[in-house]
Amino acid sequence: MHNYGICHRDMKLENIMMTDDTEDSEPRIVDFGLAKFLGPSETVNDLFGTLGYAAPEILKKEQYSFSVDMWALGIITYALVSGCLPFDHENKKELVRMTCEEPVDFNMSAFTKAGKVVKNLISNLLNKDPSKRIKIEDSIMHEWIVGADSSPQARKRKNFVHEADNKFSLLALTENK
Repeated sequence: MHNYGICHRDMKLENIMMTDDTEDSEPRIVDFGLAKFLGPSETVNDLFGTLGYAAPEILKKEQYSFSVDMWALGIITYALVSGCLPFDHENKKELVRMTCEEPVDFNMSAFTKAGKVVKNLISNLLNKDPSKRIKIEDSIMHEWIVGADSSPQARKRKNFVHEADNKFSLLALTENK
């Protein structure tokens, strides 16, 4: 999506569907109702998304870009590992405060079992500073995603990211003419 200029802005567990109910099922991102096309360096400051998945910069009404989807991916990853959201409270103001100020809590048995590599990925995805948040290219190649995988599929994934990035850059250049 990002390589084609699409910022989803409402990534959450409910917006990821599986293609079927087999072990080979593939995830698909759905519900692009809040998505926005952005240029490579374009930012917006609209208040969008689901509160528990919204990045701090959205909640602070600051300029944001594709990194808000990476934040949401961090929330999703945390939830998949632990079974709960990292920032959760019934009071909306407290939830906003927690999201913007509290560190990510890894003091759960699920994270002890999962190990430091997944905590590293989640910490990089949930970096409160969007300029320091991990980029999609780096997250796809993160050790927790590919492990020590040097298979043709891993190399193909790396080439896909590079090729898609080139296509997006070319698209952005042609749209600006």
